[in-house]
Amino acid sequence: MNRHNFIIVLFIAVIVAGCATNSVPAIDSYTINITCEIERPSEKNTKSSKVLKVSKTKSTAAIMSRHILYQEKEFVQNPYAHSKWSDTPNKVLTSLFISCINKNSVFKSVLPSHSKGKADLLLESRLLEFYHHINSDRSSEGRVRIEFYLIEPKSGEVIATNEFMYKVTSKTLDVNGGVSALNDASKAVALSLAQWLSSLDDLVID
Repeated sequence: MNRHNFIIVLFIAVIVAGCATNSVPAIDSYTINITCEIERPSEKNTKSSKVLKVSKTKSTAAIMSRHILYQEKEFVQNPYAHSKWSDTPNKVLTSLFISCINKNSVFKSVLPSHSKGKADLLLESRLLEFYHHINSDRSSEGRVRIEFYLIEPKSGEVIATNEFMYKVTSKTLDVNGGVSALNDASKAVALSLAQWLSSLDDLVID
């Protein structure tokens, strides 16, 4: 090997060794707590014999990813670097809703969408907002807004609709504060959903 080629090989080896020592930052994985603690359990004595099936929550492609989104400017959302949800918000929120409805509603049982069991009613939902909002004064909040549709499966008729939106102030301006606020806002939506369904006596009670 001549001197010129030796210098090139040595240069490449140094670059490769340098790249190998630069470790990529680890990705922090966050989750939404699906444990539902009913604050004011239903006091109804009458229980419906109807079965409810809960469809997986739908949303835009951006929300349907594992990215944790934040927004500082109107109409502009960005993902936090090196931080992701453990699963997509759509999937985890659906599990949270099923948990809360089971504990507080008057239905005989509540099934996930993949169940082969037959249902008398179907609950569909669309997640419209799910992000950490940074205000101009550098305060921030977790925002969750979602629409719900109660449907009669055989006819496809929408028999009841509702929309819930919660803004929970973040304790810190970073991803940790955003995730904590989004968890609290998600729980508030789930509790409101369960209480709303329980109030529909003329629709869910036989």
